[in-house]
Amino acid sequence: MNPKALLITDGIIHPPLLGRVALRRALAALAGFAWEQARSLEVLPSRPRNYAALVLYFHHARISERALEALEQFVAGGGGVLAIHSATASFKETPAYFDILGGKFVGHGPVEHFEVRPVPESGLFGDIPPFTVRDELYRHELRPGIQAHLVAVERGEEVPVLWTYRYGQGRVCYAVPGHCAATMRHPTYQEVLRRGLLWVCGREEG
Repeated sequence: MNPKALLITDGIIHPPLLGRVALRRALAALAGFAWEQARSLEVLPSRPRNYAALVLYFHHARISERALEALEQFVAGGGGVLAIHSATASFKETPAYFDILGGKFVGHGPVEHFEVRPVPESGLFGDIPPFTVRDELYRHELRPGIQAHLVAVERGEEVPVLWTYRYGQGRVCYAVPGHCAATMRHPTYQEVLRRGLLWVCGREEG
């Protein structure tokens, strides 16, 4: 039986509806997963706890204590989370949420083109070729223990664009791009997200 994964996604403009459609199609094309979908983390307290992974692609203002506790227990107990773009700009008044994801959004510049490239010895993502997207380059306050795999360069500074992070027994992968629908259709970026999902599920290749 294929492991279950839950895509939690919401939004019309941020994140873009067409970007959400592109993500759903890319995930549905992956062999080996049984997908379910919801619009909010508020479903977690009432959902079974046998998901291999959660994929978070939304921009929400508030999370209840019950949903936060369910998320924390899921990840600390060995669950995986793939979080994309505005997932880290959600729940700004909830520090414990950012402890789980490994970083808190602090700002971004305009929508613009930037090149994404792997850092040396970045393991699973090391052979990803440099690629360019037109998107928002988020900056974060990072928690100790994150491992950056992909970066962009802004004003001479390397900005982490994709990181992995271990929380308790669980695995978290976060990817910055996702403001524009074209980004979510980019084949190289879809491969990045595919590898991130496999890693959080403990099914990395190679």
